[in-house]
Amino acid sequence: MRMSLLALVCAMIVLCAGVAHAIDTTPCADGTQYGKCSVNPPGFLCTGSPGSHALVQDTTHTICKCSDAPGYVESGTDCVAAKCGNVDTNTCDPNNKPKLCVNGALVDNATRCGCPSGKRIAANGLSCEFIPCNDSGISVLEGQCAVKSSGKKCSNGVLVDSASTCPCKSGLTKVGEKCVLLCSDGTQDGACSAAKPKKCVNGYLIDGADTCGCPEGKSAVGKQCTDSILGALGDADMLGGLSSGNQTGQAASGASPLSCCCLPTALIALAFGFVFVRKK
Repeated sequence: MRMSLLALVCAMIVLCAGVAHAIDTTPCADGTQYGKCSVNPPGFLCTGSPGSHALVQDTTHTICKCSDAPGYVESGTDCVAAKCGNVDTNTCDPNNKPKLCVNGALVDNATRCGCPSGKRIAANGLSCEFIPCNDSGISVLEGQCAVKSSGKKCSNGVLVDSASTCPCKSGLTKVGEKCVLLCSDGTQDGACSAAKPKKCVNGYLIDGADTCGCPEGKSAVGKQCTDSILGALGDADMLGGLSSGNQTGQAASGASPLSCCCLPTALIALAFGFVFVRKK
């Protein structure tokens, strides 16, 4: 009778132990439930004896597959984080800001990865937006027309000519995509007119021989054009006004009466007058 009672007690103890093991749901240290696969790190199973559950690597990946954890792939017996091309996981793409490699996919994270030149971090902290254009102290948002600069639009952070979408102000004329000031003859501001030596300056045609040149036969003197000096002297010399034909004949005969007579007399008279003034 005693032996039967003892055997019964032992059987009950064994049964209770088995039941306790079966209902032991104590998680592993990382929080993974008993009999479940861990997500971090992936490829590990929470198992072990009651009260001492631990993560054990599933090297064959038959129970705990690497793909069960987002962004992980098999590499031999291990599970490794998937790359985004040549970019390691959890790493910013240096050539594609603000992209960050997360679980094998590139996602925006401007706060962590920064923005390319000409852009700034948007209000959401993830994406990038173009820096507003500076229109003489006025900020112009991307895609909007400038306020002061006629016919210009903010594109990629820079003011560009866009007269088709941003109308020209009064007094300016659309030429292509630009708004330009024209003079009365159609010459654009700052350009030389076809009628030399005129130049278009602030809508007015003014002389500009120094930059626009002169018509044929005329010479530039400052900003204006005058008759050519060589042309004016073609039929006369500085003293006598003799024709070129007479000069040729005189050269053949020796010297002109002007050069032999009048010039010395004029020089003597000039010298005498200078001495007279000095004596006074």
